[in-house]
This record gives sequence, structure tokens and C-alpha cells, in this order.
Amino acid sequence: MPTSSDTKRVSILAVPDMSTGTPINGLYETLALGETILKDGRSGAHDLFEVEIVGAERGIFAGACGLPLQVHRGVAEVARTDIVIIPSMSLAEGGWIKGKQPEIVGWLRRQHEEGADLCTTCAGVLLLAETGLLDGRETTTHWVFADTFRRNFPQVRLRLEESLIVDGQRGEFVMGGAASSWQDLILYVIARHVSPRAAQTLGRFLLFHLNTISQLPFLPFCPRTDHGDGAIRAVQEALDADARLDSTIDELAERAGLARSTFNRRFARATGHAPIDYLQRLRVEKAKALLEESCQPIEEIGWQVGYEEPAAFRRLFRKVTRLTPGEYRRKFHIVRADRSPTVGNLAAPA
Repeated sequence: MPTSSDTKRVSILAVPDMSTGTPINGLYETLALGETILKDGRSGAHDLFEVEIVGAERGIFAGACGLPLQVHRGVAEVARTDIVIIPSMSLAEGGWIKGKQPEIVGWLRRQHEEGADLCTTCAGVLLLAETGLLDGRETTTHWVFADTFRRNFPQVRLRLEESLIVDGQRGEFVMGGAASSWQDLILYVIARHVSPRAAQTLGRFLLFHLNTISQLPFLPFCPRTDHGDGAIRAVQEALDADARLDSTIDELAERAGLARSTFNRRFARATGHAPIDYLQRLRVEKAKALLEESCQPIEEIGWQVGYEEPAAFRRLFRKVTRLTPGEYRRKFHIVRADRSPTVGNLAAPA
């Protein structure tokens, strides 16, 4: 079907045994529905997007969860497209394995050479990174895939704190973090290729909101414990059991039976964190749980995690999460099962 020169061709990529239906269907339906909403009955308005699902070959196959996915065309049939979107994928327990999709990787490189934008979310960035096009650049993904990403692509700087990253000489690489960030990504694509007002209009209709905050509030602190240093592991276990986390670095070094300078060096080598940074992150992690589960005053929570000065606690919390404690509580406070989930119940005390 011939298209207007203003129509953008969008190819949503589906990979057998790895792709999941929700982001693929969501992306496809959002763009298709967007045509109706944004054109708003204007006669003669050109199609905004020509959307199709592409893969290694056309046909129907089972996705990662067993649900069928339909591929409209194989990548060999798509000589030129404007926007490629690689949605979230499911990985096997062993993590990413290079070299399993050579035809798709080659096609992605060719589309980039022809001027296409390459967009992705979550684990889809692993496939994009395999093209080599991200070498020396920045990207983001879901934190659960951080280890396998770093093992396979050490030449790409991974910034888990960011929810959406745009990179490339012409901003052609658009990469989202967690699986649901496909909503952020598609609003960005619409803002860029149609207009910011169009993205706002569609987002308001679908209750999508371009999430410009980072992923930091969502990131759990999961330090390494398999490093083989028994003295440091014992300190980690003691900190996990510490109710108030008010130990000093000197006390931790003494517990490990090490001089402070030796302790600092071995702790950082084993865990990847300086002792003070590690302790601060544990305190914030405990504070996050209290903010989610209780209605205690923020000053009381700060004291419980080792800070007598409320301002110092607030500064640290914001540094680690990019949110104030009050903002975090309003966003993540857990509604009790015996209360109706109204807006009022969600607005916990700040």
C-alpha cells in the first residue's frame, strides 16, 4: 500500500520463544488507536503510522508465555522502515546468548544505515546491543538483566537509574528501562514524529503518562554476597540483622578483625561499594519499606534507620532515589486490604 511521505513506517520486532504479547500488542494497538484519536475525523488527513509486526519469518508462533503472536512479514521482506521497536523479551535462566539471531541483527544494522530509529525497552536492549551500534554509548534496561548485560556488552555504559535514554548522533537510539516503559517510549516516539501535543492528547486519552523520573525509586539494593570473602560476608550478615543500622565504619572494621584501611579496601573489592555507601543504601532500603508499609512520621523513620538529623536523612534519601521521602510515600504507600483504594487512601501522610 503506498503511503504519504509524512507517514512513518513502524516495524515492531517479534522473536520466537522470547517475545511477550503484552508490549507487542500494546504498542501495535496504541499506534492503531492513535490514528483514530489524533486524526479526529479530519478529512484528508494522512496516516500517521504504517505499523506491522516483523520477525525472522512471517506466520504465527508461540511467544515466551505460550500465547500466539502473528508476524506480518519477515525481516527479509522489509527493505526499509522508519522506526524499529524491539519490545521487552523473556530470557532463559542462563541469560543472554549471543549469535542466536544473526539475520535480525544484520537487518537492524542495515536499517540503521538507512536512517531508521532503533527503539527498545527492557531486555530488548540486549538484542540492540548485539549489533555493536551501542558500543561506547549509554543505555538502560530492567535491573534484573544488569548482570547478563554487563557480561556480554562491557563496552556499553549501563545506567539503570534512567527510565528513558536517547543516544546517537541524530538521537536515533531510544531505550526504555523496565517492561512497562513501552508506554513511555511510544509517547516519546509520537512526540518526536508527530508533535508533543499529539503525545499529550493520546496519553491523556489512554491514561499514559510520560514518566520522566528515573528508575532509582524502584531499584532494590541487592549487593553481592558470593564474593568468597568470609570476613566481609560476616559483616554483611550482621548489617542485615541490625535493627537500626547505626554502626560506624570503625565498628564494622573491628567486627571483621581488620584495620580500617584494609577493611575499606576489601569491602569495596568484595561488594562493589565503599562501606559508607553500602551502609547508606541499606538505610534507605529500610526507610523505603517503612514508608511503604507504615504511617510513621518521616522524622521517626529517619531516626529508626540511624539519622538523628531529619535534614541529613532527607538529603540522603533524595540522593539515592531522586525522590523526597514524602514523594516516595505518596507514590508507593501500600493500601491496606480493609480500605477502599480511593485517592484519599493513597495519599499517605507526608
